[in-house]
Amino acid sequence: MKEFMLFIRSEGNPVADLSPEQQQEHVQKVGGFIKRMVGEGKMKSAQPLEMQGSILSFENGSFTDGPFNETKEVISGYYHILAKDLNEAIEIAKSDPRFEDGKWRMEVRPIMKVDGINE
Repeated sequence: MKEFMLFIRSEGNPVADLSPEQQQEHVQKVGGFIKRMVGEGKMKSAQPLEMQGSILSFENGSFTDGPFNETKEVISGYYHILAKDLNEAIEIAKSDPRFEDGKWRMEVRPIMKVDGINE
C-alpha cells in the first residue's frame, strides 16, 4: 500500500450554512466515514484545521509572512490514507460524505518516499 495525503479545501466553513440538525448529521456522516476507513486499514489519521494560519516564505536570508493566496480557499483539514495507487486514493476521496453538504474540494497527493527520511 502507498501513502497519500488528502487535503480538504474550502472557502470558510461550509458546515456553518447548515441548520444545527444538518450540522450534527454532517459530523456523524463524516465521523462514520473516518471510522469505517480506519477499520478497513485505509486511514492513518484525519484532523480538521482551524481557518486562520500563516504562510511563511524564505527569501534572501529572511522570513516573510506571505505572500497570501489570491483566493479565500484554505486547507481546512486532511486525511492521511493508504491506497494501492492514485486511482484508489481518488475513489476514497470521492466517497467522503462531506461532498453532500456544501462546497468542498479535495487535493489528493502521493507521499514521496525519500531514503533517509521516511523509508
